[in-house]
Amino acid sequence: MDPSATHVDPLPTIPGFPFLHRGSGVLIVGPTGGGRSSLIQACCYDAAREGVRAAYLGHEVTEPEFNARAAVLAARRGDSVDDELRASLARVRYLNLSSVMTHAWADAEAWVEGVVARYEVVVIDPLSAVASVLDLDFDNSNSEFIRWYDTLVQPLRANGVTVAMIDNVGHASEAKTRAKGVSAKSDRADLTFSCSPLTNPVGLVIRANKIRTVRAAFQRGDEWVFGRDSQRLERRTTSSTRVESKFRPTAIMGRISRQVESEPGIATAAIRRAVTGKSDAVDLGLRLLIDERYIECRDDGPAHRHYPLRSFAEDNDPAACPDRAPSDPPTVPPHAPDVPRACPDPAPSAPQHRALVSPSPLKGEGHGPGEVADSDQTNAEAELASVTAGSTAPPTRLAARVER
Repeated sequence: MDPSATHVDPLPTIPGFPFLHRGSGVLIVGPTGGGRSSLIQACCYDAAREGVRAAYLGHEVTEPEFNARAAVLAARRGDSVDDELRASLARVRYLNLSSVMTHAWADAEAWVEGVVARYEVVVIDPLSAVASVLDLDFDNSNSEFIRWYDTLVQPLRANGVTVAMIDNVGHASEAKTRAKGVSAKSDRADLTFSCSPLTNPVGLVIRANKIRTVRAAFQRGDEWVFGRDSQRLERRTTSSTRVESKFRPTAIMGRISRQVESEPGIATAAIRRAVTGKSDAVDLGLRLLIDERYIECRDDGPAHRHYPLRSFAEDNDPAACPDRAPSDPPTVPPHAPDVPRACPDPAPSAPQHRALVSPSPLKGEGHGPGEVADSDQTNAEAELASVTAGSTAPPTRLAARVER
């Protein structure tokens, strides 16, 4: 171990890709149709203008669609479509994912040599198409995904090429920030990001979920916004300035962890039935346990089954992980200072007789002399309390009458 062997200065990001470093394996997940492909193509467009060479391996997005989107980007950027622009954008190549992956799997050495010589960034969109083309099981077999990754992706990383893999998220509520299928997808990646739709302004939020290196120029939880109208990517927040919810259901997380440890392979619905607590808190606790790698979630057809990875040690210090922020205002207002009662109780020895009331009100429809209704008594007490507490508001006629 030599602390002086490597500089700890932040790694530079790739021009056009403000959330990527060179030589990284990257996983970007999000819902189908959310705009992930448009986001990546906009990054490729800006990267090409800065001199970065990139290959886009497309499957669902065809080459004509890819070029049409480039025209839209040029219009949104205000760029003139001339020879200079075309020369810059020629640094980005569209490649057919099916044919390229087939040849790469047959001759991995030629694949690595050719990519390293030509490109700095490779985009695979989507990752599920790779499994389909190569007849591999990325939904249930960690070993098959690892074999593909170590054969075609890891050698590129070792030579400084960044590989960005686009994938879908699971359908369960606790799987909205992770890739559908095996856990090895997230385990092998150096950087993982999740995308979610944004309504105002309309666009897509990309959030950093896993960062392997301590030299990253950003932190877990940092976000960028890709605007649908502007087609530009902008930094949204940094983890040092973002205010996050302090609520963390540690007690429920402990119960979930123990339930999964006692019943490996338990489904989501069974966890909700077995663990006591509000359903929203149980879902949040399960999602946190998965994100923090206490529990592994595997897709088993329509079911999502959970397996323990490590024991969750519940923190008993409420200041470290409070279920409620200490600065929250009390739910019950403080008791008003004691004031003389508007109508004190009679002495114990005095007979309990009700004062005589005039048969008709003295004025309007008010109560007769000597009579204060229960609601009026309550109002009078509140008004007198406010006066005693230093309120500057003038007392009402009822309070003045009681004081007299």
